[in-house]
Amino acid sequence: MVFNGDVAKFCKSSDNEAYKNLFKIDKGYAVQQFSYHCEMNRDTVNTVYSQTGNVIVDFAIRVMNNDQSLFYGKLKDLGSDVYSFVCNAVFEKDVLKSFDNAVMVDGFVVDVDEAASNDASQARMNVKVLARQISYVHKDGSQLVLNISNHDNN
Repeated sequence: MVFNGDVAKFCKSSDNEAYKNLFKIDKGYAVQQFSYHCEMNRDTVNTVYSQTGNVIVDFAIRVMNNDQSLFYGKLKDLGSDVYSFVCNAVFEKDVLKSFDNAVMVDGFVVDVDEAASNDASQARMNVKVLARQISYVHKDGSQLVLNISNHDNN
């Protein structure tokens, strides 16, 4: 599932009502497809030595017709946002209780496209996010962060 929010902060503050509200089952979307491509050049001591270039995270979700405004609104905003892609989510009383791991993407929505579904009340929405940062989150809240650079740091 994908949620609009920082799942690592949720792990550390899961008793906080504000975080509970972000990670309710009705605030998430079932991910049907998720992909991104990021290359980094490393030297013999494993130090990154050139730019990563633009990283576009492309995902597809199924939305109800009345839920479509979220990503269209993000497309119009000029600020970045955090999206958490949670694997094997477990819910208790409709609030996220645990998960195996997650990928968090901090970035800007740059494209939204929707396609009709067989069900008139639903649509398939394809969303593209220009990433600023990608984090891999373990269920205990620990994370590995990959900063995306579009320029040479030398």
